[in-house]
Amino acid sequence: MTTRPPINDEELNALLERTGAFQEAVHAHVNNLIPVEERRYLVAFQAGLLSLEHATGALVLIGQGLFPPAYSLMRPQYESLVRGIWLLHAASDSWVEKLGEPLTLENAKRANEGLMLAEMLKELEKSSTAPGPIVEQLKEYRDVTWKALNSYAHGGLHPLSRTLAGYPAQLTYDVVRNSNAVVALATQLVSILSGDPRNMEPVRRFHVEYSDCLPILR
Repeated sequence: MTTRPPINDEELNALLERTGAFQEAVHAHVNNLIPVEERRYLVAFQAGLLSLEHATGALVLIGQGLFPPAYSLMRPQYESLVRGIWLLHAASDSWVEKLGEPLTLENAKRANEGLMLAEMLKELEKSSTAPGPIVEQLKEYRDVTWKALNSYAHGGLHPLSRTLAGYPAQLTYDVVRNSNAVVALATQLVSILSGDPRNMEPVRRFHVEYSDCLPILR
């Protein structure tokens, strides 16, 4: 069995161009969505939008050659998606209320005492309405990427060593494809939160049209 050679700069640039087109298509779709007028849906929708914004910010930074801050945005991109799915399927009414309140010092203090990522994933596993395959993908993403994401977010060994060694095209290629997978799931989430099943049709088309810049999504 032959081993594929590492991704080169030309292939990376092609992926970045396609990713830009993918994100443009996603934002054009999302800008037309209106969430169901119910607190749980509204707050989960906001979390999905936040996840998409982090992905866009990361792509801009990569285009500028600013890899450490770009990689560090992958963690809040993923966490915002998990929070959105948790808010829809597993969060208590009390947590929905806390996270949907106006921003004040007191409200921020109460909201910051909330569940950590691992706890949200555990609650999603127990939820009777959360889609099992999506929850499994979220767990797999965490298991594969979490240590590296934490390292970039906190200035650990990964970014410190890369400052001298540089950032190979293969690494950025893999990071961007993983980010695109989170974008696809966030787009699915906000489309569902519109309450109109017809809004899932563009999401299905994205999976086909942009399959070249997405990992395999179940």
